[in-house]
Amino acid sequence: MSKYCALLSGPTIAHDEKLKNELEEFAVVLSSCDNRQIESILNDNKVDLIILEIPNANLQEIEVIKIVKTRFPDTEIILVDGNGDQELIAHAFAFGVKDAFRKPYKTSLIVERANAFMRLT
Repeated sequence: MSKYCALLSGPTIAHDEKLKNELEEFAVVLSSCDNRQIESILNDNKVDLIILEIPNANLQEIEVIKIVKTRFPDTEIILVDGNGDQELIAHAFAFGVKDAFRKPYKTSLIVERANAFMRLT
């Protein structure tokens, strides 16, 4: 069975070794501290799932979701929100995010959701 590919993108989640190690049980894991690099990474790799950290209530950063879902519609996205901003989360779901977690998040819940999404692909 070939492994799936997951991307951890965001300033702190890209360095979460526990999350990375648990995801590596069923996926190849890429990481980027800079969400502006996502499109380039997706152009070079078949990514099944992005775990996207938006550290601030920044609607400009949420635009990356629109770009990903337009150009790579089969790539699922889980949002990790640093502020719990309800408007930001509503926009994220409208743009195609499948699930959202607030910081501090529970690693095991994200891993279970990621595994479930990847099994559906």
